Amino acid sequence: MSFPEPPWLPEAMKKYRRKLHHVKLTKQIRGLEPTVHPKGAAQQGRLDFFTQHVKAVLDRIGVYSDLHPSYLAYAHALDKSQREMEWMVDLIREHQILRNRWETRGLLPTILDEIDEVVIYRG
Repeated sequence: MSFPEPPWLPEAMKKYRRKLHHVKLTKQIRGLEPTVHPKGAAQQGRLDFFTQHVKAVLDRIGVYSDLHPSYLAYAHALDKSQREMEWMVDLIREHQILRNRWETRGLLPTILDEIDEVVIYRG
């Protein structure tokens, strides 16, 4: 059983195609490039600094390099919650959720505690 096509659909489809036409989008994206690239470069530098800092902690503890991505994922998630959440109660709850999630995946609580010492700056 098929439903009849609504009368407004053909016009909506044409409007949608015009809005997402590649020539129009290319011009819009090129206009944003001068502001986006410097912001991206600054953020990439911050992320690299953060990653190197956490990797130094993992190397000091003696974590195998095969496990680094998992511990780095935890550190980045924790860092994101520190930067984005305003209220302390939300930070505490999010930390508990993250710890539970990554401990369930098999990461060691002692190593996560070391990462917490480095990453948590609000609290």
